[in-house]
Amino acid sequence: MRSRLSVHTPVANHHLTALLPWLAGAVAFVLYALTAAPSIVALFDDSLEFQLVLPTFAIAHPTGYPLYTLLGGVWSRLLWPLGNWASRVNLLSALAAAAAVGMVFALAQRLVDGERISQRNKNAGIQAGGEVAGRAAASLVAGAIAAITFGLGPVWSAQATLAEVYSLHNLLLASLLLATVGAPELVGRRLVWRIALLALIVGSGLAHHRTIVLALPGVGVYLLWSVPGLWRPRRAWWLWLAALLLPLLFYLYLPLRALAGATDLHGSYTNTWQGFWDHVLARGYAGFFTPSALSVERSLQQWLELMLAQVGWAGGCLAVFGFVYLLDARRRKRWVLVLLVLATNLLFALAYRVGDQEVFLLPVFMCLALLAGGGAAVILSMLQGHVTRSPAHLLTLLFTAALLALLIWGPGRGPLANRSSDWVVHDYAVDMATVDFPPRSVVLGLEGEVSALRYMQAAEGLGANAMPVAADDPARRADLLAESVAAAAPSYLTRELEGIGSLYSFSGDGPLVRVWPRGGSQVSAPQHTLEVDMAAGALRLTGYDLQQLHWAGGPALRINLYWQPATAMTQVFKTSIRLLGASGAPLTYADGAPAAFDQFPLRQVAPTTTWLPGETVRDAYAFYLPTGAPPATVQVILYDAETLAEAGRWETPLPAP
Repeated sequence: MRSRLSVHTPVANHHLTALLPWLAGAVAFVLYALTAAPSIVALFDDSLEFQLVLPTFAIAHPTGYPLYTLLGGVWSRLLWPLGNWASRVNLLSALAAAAAVGMVFALAQRLVDGERISQRNKNAGIQAGGEVAGRAAASLVAGAIAAITFGLGPVWSAQATLAEVYSLHNLLLASLLLATVGAPELVGRRLVWRIALLALIVGSGLAHHRTIVLALPGVGVYLLWSVPGLWRPRRAWWLWLAALLLPLLFYLYLPLRALAGATDLHGSYTNTWQGFWDHVLARGYAGFFTPSALSVERSLQQWLELMLAQVGWAGGCLAVFGFVYLLDARRRKRWVLVLLVLATNLLFALAYRVGDQEVFLLPVFMCLALLAGGGAAVILSMLQGHVTRSPAHLLTLLFTAALLALLIWGPGRGPLANRSSDWVVHDYAVDMATVDFPPRSVVLGLEGEVSALRYMQAAEGLGANAMPVAADDPARRADLLAESVAAAAPSYLTRELEGIGSLYSFSGDGPLVRVWPRGGSQVSAPQHTLEVDMAAGALRLTGYDLQQLHWAGGPALRINLYWQPATAMTQVFKTSIRLLGASGAPLTYADGAPAAFDQFPLRQVAPTTTWLPGETVRDAYAFYLPTGAPPATVQVILYDAETLAEAGRWETPLPAP
């Protein structure tokens, strides 16, 4: 009986060791898929671009990310053609992130496996089979702790739940480290092909996100240190070079798609030899190594708080313990690999002065998680050496459960990203795209705003009559507006544009402001007419529209107000629009924010002092209805923007839904 146990127990442990990373990845995928964004969720970051570029096989901003673009296009149009385009690409990030968590689990196992962390068991008189079981238990605990520590990090979960490049990048990084750690155990042709695999992963990383090169110092030191004679010239070098260069052929996607008519949203790619290399090498991004308007300055304390928020106090303490222990002279070379990858990525992230530096710290968070796993394995080994009468499996189970509870619910860790109910940007884009655009309409705005309109045109077939034009520079936007109005094209703005109030006339149309030639505004008659004088008779409210909206994020209300100046006004007015309950008290949303608008009319495009006497100005608002008690009344207050003195108010009951 003992013989059978001694043979089958290691086999069972091996199967469990191989299965658990897959299980961890599956659990992570369920978590990320359930919390992933249901559609577009941001206007001014790269996720919106990818949600449009990938399903259309267009060209992304420098460096072009051809591997990600092709994978995302195939995934969203062929492998997972369910849901809206954005949700499909968001789910691809969840899948890649979950695979990365599984890789981290397996990597932590490999880092701990083989360490002599159970030597005390021999001193306690436990048989060699018990030592093997102790090592196996320690490796499983290390994997679980590392996967949880990394997988529940706020920055990581934020990238795992929307379309971005960092899930795939860190999956490639974890794959590279896992393949590297096991390489010295191989010999002959197996070693040759393993290094070819490493070169292939690095090449794939270069075809995706070039910061994969930050892992090369650690990988190079580890391999040269662990594989004798690897540096000597050999015929296999040609195989390794081919494996490295082969994935770079993905960059041919850029000129080939450009020849087929594909473009990039930024207008930065030109299909010439010079334009190709400018795009691939991202030559315009070198300025981010110096301070700019996008830089976020953090103190040392803020950096430490950011790190702590990713792992919590429990993960931080385990990582410190693992770091100190693994610096011992007996430590294996594989931990030098982890520490070098941590150091190179940390230095780069600190030097790269962008607004989202935290995403470049994800490899650092991964390494900290691996150290936390190592620290947990060390503590378990110490417990096994001192608590010899306790059943090993029960001790391991209790220890792991206690650590997991601390990692998940313990202090310090930031909240997990949950975008599953984030419909605000989607509803804004739908509202913009469903404006009744006349033919040849031109919509001018910031790049993110017009990209949302482009997304709705391509993905949902809305707003076909509109031509979105991005112009982030206000002067450029003003020039384009003048050209559009002069050409008699229906012209719309997404936001304010200083200095144009006295040049044109305006009317609100959904979330946009239509621009008319001066004195030529044409608006439809209101649903309900009024005769309400405000501002001592200088401004009259002549009507309003009310419309119930069924947005994806919940029921909403649109209200259009029709103003008509009686005389030229000398005061700049603001409007406050509030939802009141049956008792007359203002209503609030679930987060405590008031269910109200408080802003300048016409999205601040034209102050009231520029309105023409006798011309009707339509001002449009739309907002979500609060949950709970239904609103009974809409209240409108006009007040002086400088003195805050009230200039008039009006309210009307809401019809039953």
